Amino acid sequence: MAYFVTLASAFLALSAATALRPGRRGLSAVVAYPVGWAAGELPAQGIVIELGLLGLLSWWGWPRTEWLSLLVLVLSAVVLAENVALVGIAFFSRQIVRRAMGEAPLRPIEIPRPRDDVFGSWWRTALQFPYHPRNMQLIRNVAYGPERRHRLDVWRTSTTPSNAPVVFYIHGGSWTFGDKREQGRPMLHEFVERGWVAIVINYRLAPRYPWPAQIEDSMRALGWIKKNVATYGGDPDRVVVSGGSAGGHLAALVALTTDDPTWRPSDLEGVSDWSVRGAMPFYGVLEMTGDETHWRGLGRGLLHLLEHRIVQVPFAQNEELYRSMSPYERVHPNAPPFLVVHGVNDTLVDVNVARAFVARFREIALSPAYYVELPFTQHAFDITASPRTSATTRAAVAFATSVAPARPPMTPALVRSYQVPPTELVVKVSTGEWVAARDAARELGPFTVLTSDNPFSQRLDGDQNGERRSDLLGELQRRGVRLRHTIGRDPSGEWPEEEGFALLDRSVDYARQMAKTWDQFAIYEVTEDEVLVRSVATGEVIA
Repeated sequence: MAYFVTLASAFLALSAATALRPGRRGLSAVVAYPVGWAAGELPAQGIVIELGLLGLLSWWGWPRTEWLSLLVLVLSAVVLAENVALVGIAFFSRQIVRRAMGEAPLRPIEIPRPRDDVFGSWWRTALQFPYHPRNMQLIRNVAYGPERRHRLDVWRTSTTPSNAPVVFYIHGGSWTFGDKREQGRPMLHEFVERGWVAIVINYRLAPRYPWPAQIEDSMRALGWIKKNVATYGGDPDRVVVSGGSAGGHLAALVALTTDDPTWRPSDLEGVSDWSVRGAMPFYGVLEMTGDETHWRGLGRGLLHLLEHRIVQVPFAQNEELYRSMSPYERVHPNAPPFLVVHGVNDTLVDVNVARAFVARFREIALSPAYYVELPFTQHAFDITASPRTSATTRAAVAFATSVAPARPPMTPALVRSYQVPPTELVVKVSTGEWVAARDAARELGPFTVLTSDNPFSQRLDGDQNGERRSDLLGELQRRGVRLRHTIGRDPSGEWPEEEGFALLDRSVDYARQMAKTWDQFAIYEVTEDEVLVRSVATGEVIA
């Protein structure tokens, strides 16, 4: 028995060591994920097992050999110390997540405390098993297309309100395996209990169905959501897409290509709006060319998988195809907001892939990108309901709530109030004087005007508007936009002044996307001859 306990303790010690510092070469790289994941996500269970082994050995009979007795004690001490450290790291993730979201460079988000969880609780976190809410209604295997794998589940509760926001989740599995029932459950349960409708899908898998079957099915499912989710109480205008690993890749690609009809199903009619409010890829494969600048030694394995099982054509003669399926290459100014979550110890998708994607997104896209980097964290960490998963779930809920608010209707009275006149729009010109917008255009040339005040015409107090205005100004200056300060006044005094910015060297589309990021109904397009009010949603002149 002493030898059995010694071997078992040695295995637990090596497993925990792998979780803390996984290998990246040879045999250690092969076992890094399966061994390191289990040890890293189940450290409390490791402590219980080790204490159980010591108890069993005490009951059986403690070894009389001095060196063996000492070895058992040393190994047990190492196992307990390693697993206590892993438990501490999991709880420390709460601070990491809160700091990452609160210090985002554009529109920081405050993360609620654990006590604010609606479904997550201390005992569920302790058990780590993702139980679903008792009142959750599961509508299983709804067909969203003609193929056998074109099936989705709808998750909601008996009290989910009508026009609820929708979280659309795509499972991972290297594009070759996986099922809609297996992944993302702790996070989705919290969303459902908070009144969201969750849609989880299956899609065709490689190698039987090579690329682009996977993204075509994801887009087909999005089309089904847009067309049919209202039947289940969801709001098709408030969709946030998410996924893990390969599912994170597909979720990111869905969000970045909603204006590209390439992968849309030709037999799905009646869908005009393919947009999503945001994307939440977890440990996603966000770069698909295997560029070792990002992958740091793991790119060769990715390309081997893609060339032989997924795409099934060589990279060398098809570089454009591989770039087209890479979210990193697809980032554009009008991209929706992103929340990217990745673990530093990920041995399947290097953390530098996420870092590079976020850096590129923040450079190009006008929407905010939030990045949570978790120390000592392996791939697929969120399968269990751990303290770390509950922390990232709170970040996901806060992010999704911020990007998918219900948009109030733009009433005729509101449309009339935007017109100039009755609104008085003045611009601060180079002399420091405030002049009427059309007069300013004679000096400055044509420009657009946007504000961040009073999102969707819901009044905020002066401090809140001032903070939003300061953030918007900082973002415009960071991007090198030439601007002038503006003020919109209501002569009747019924509406407070709104300060904004005249953009002198940016297109109307640029101003529209920036205004969309700051939750505005409209922008002004100013020339010497007229002041036009353009809808942020459609780009059309409204009158």
